[in-house]
Amino acid sequence: MDDPSRHHWVSSYILPHEGEVRGWLRRHVRTLNGHDIDDLLQEAYARLWTADYSQIANGRSYLFAVVRNLLLEQARHARIVPMERLGEIDALLIPSEEPGPDRRVNARQELERLERIVAGLPEQCRRAFQLQKFQNLSQRAIALEMNITEKTVEKHLAVALVRVLDALKEDADNDTRRPKPGISGYDSEQSRE
Repeated sequence: MDDPSRHHWVSSYILPHEGEVRGWLRRHVRTLNGHDIDDLLQEAYARLWTADYSQIANGRSYLFAVVRNLLLEQARHARIVPMERLGEIDALLIPSEEPGPDRRVNARQELERLERIVAGLPEQCRRAFQLQKFQNLSQRAIALEMNITEKTVEKHLAVALVRVLDALKEDADNDTRRPKPGISGYDSEQSRE
């Protein structure tokens, strides 16, 4: 790659993750001070600059891997390495971009809630909304599919969007009003007394 494309690649796929890497190092490698982290990242950028970008599918994961490998190299070459740092490096896991089980459950619940809300829309509004949001059709394509005018599609989509947003807001408001066990002195045991 020529230099402008290297600059673009680094600024688009690596730099946005620097803060995350710094925080990751501060949390998991407590024996590093701020200057050590700066030096480590400087070396990581030097290595990234010479890498073959066309072979890197995920810049974030690659940056984390380079930093972890640099820590291992430093430990191998150092005459004295604090035992604590060796343990920190061994325990250092590269954060995954895959959502954890809690995020998957939350996403599934949100999707089910949206499906219930959409199912409650009037038929034409629901169909127009589904064609646009789930099948990514344009208003013109929806009008042809439903055999109605684009203006009517626009009205159906507006009604659907307002109702969906209102229902989501109402659900969120209900969640915040619902008492939580042990909060504000409310407890199911106390209510039985």
